[in-house]
Amino acid sequence: MSLETEYSPSSVAHHSVPWYIEQYEVKSSAARNALGDNLQKVSYGTHEDEYLLLAKHSPNAPLLVFIHGGYWKALSADECCMWAGDALAQGISFASINYTLAPRATLSRIVQQCRTAVQWLQQHSALAPCSTVVSGSSAGAHLAAMCSTADPNNNFITGAVLLSGVYDLRPLLQTTVNDPLQLTENDAIKLSPQLHPVSPIKNVVVAWGEHETASFKTQSRNYAQHLTEGGCNVVQYEAEERDHFNLIYDLVTPATPLGDATLQLLHS
Repeated sequence: MSLETEYSPSSVAHHSVPWYIEQYEVKSSAARNALGDNLQKVSYGTHEDEYLLLAKHSPNAPLLVFIHGGYWKALSADECCMWAGDALAQGISFASINYTLAPRATLSRIVQQCRTAVQWLQQHSALAPCSTVVSGSSAGAHLAAMCSTADPNNNFITGAVLLSGVYDLRPLLQTTVNDPLQLTENDAIKLSPQLHPVSPIKNVVVAWGEHETASFKTQSRNYAQHLTEGGCNVVQYEAEERDHFNLIYDLVTPATPLGDATLQLLHS
């Protein structure tokens, strides 16, 4: 495969990207309607894109934070909050982070927005979670890593669930993925978790789908090794029959490998 195809996860997925995006919206809309006022939109900054969708269970409940993917140029927190009701039902608070999309924001700015959102959650008086797990898929896994295992200032996130991520951005420089990002070589080095010292947190899950390109699988395996060498307790696995876009459905579903791993991190 060409580098362009290797970093096009839809090339080996079960369905097209628009089909999955429609499914995300349907599932997330159902969750928003079911929860009503129990899923609040709160600002963590002054820009209109700087908000969280937050469902609070109780002050001491574990907190699951999700950061959406879309190659930093698509999707939103509104389309990626489908787990809020299931999390609450299992005694877990839930937050989905929104951020400004490229090219309206640089990747450096997007990373800072996500870190600011995490800081807001840490400082919010109504939240005092016993554990906080940050999760993300694809570009969201990159951002989740930048808020946890690649953030030297992290003292809040206790676990991470990183799904089908891009942790070394340098290969993207030669693909159309970089068109809206306009990353330079120095930018890619600065913003690659794979190239950062590891900020150890207790437990990390690194997972990817069976139906992924070789490059996406290699990115995950390499980062899992980097985290292990950096002192993290890492569980890594390939999810059978899952692809880049539907692996996230299992995030908090008991009796699935991903759901069980996430719930164990939250309750540990």
